[in-house]
Amino acid sequence: MGLINIRAKPDAYLRNISNLLRDIAGAYLLKDWKQIEKENVETSNDIMLPEILRIQAEGFKYERQGEITKHSKKFREIFYVIKNQDKIVGYCAYYLKPMLSFKGLKKKSVIFSIAIDKEFRHKGFGRKLLEESIKEMKVNNVSAISLYVNINNTPAVKLYEKSGFLVVKEVENVCGKKERCYKMEFKLF
Repeated sequence: MGLINIRAKPDAYLRNISNLLRDIAGAYLLKDWKQIEKENVETSNDIMLPEILRIQAEGFKYERQGEITKHSKKFREIFYVIKNQDKIVGYCAYYLKPMLSFKGLKKKSVIFSIAIDKEFRHKGFGRKLLEESIKEMKVNNVSAISLYVNINNTPAVKLYEKSGFLVVKEVENVCGKKERCYKMEFKLF
């Protein structure tokens, strides 16, 4: 039992260091980020956070409220909300990470979390939120967007496929313990 505890701590430290490096790189890649005008979609602010957290909690069984709060502050430029008559009906949080290629350093975006209020699902808000944020990603030379989605979340998988995302592979333990999800990707350039 002692060996398990010893091993768990280095894994946690490595994960924390990896997340810290990702956040530093992401913040650097946000330098000179160009905002575009988006219809009914805007970047989040502190006043919106309680409503964002409510939508997140109702949409996912694994609450990530601490992580959502952290992302709303560190990556505000790419943390979007969609509104209907001044009411927040959904959000989409991204982070950026560098990607090496034969052409040099490129920006890749990862959807960290996306959710629509249950009363506003199946009304086009998720599609609109993705479309508007993808437009801004293109303006800022993001080369690809990836995400992870539970394979049993058929409505979300269909939404992503209609938006241009393709299934890259199936993975386990990313969307939750012992859960399978798809890694999906949308190449912009």
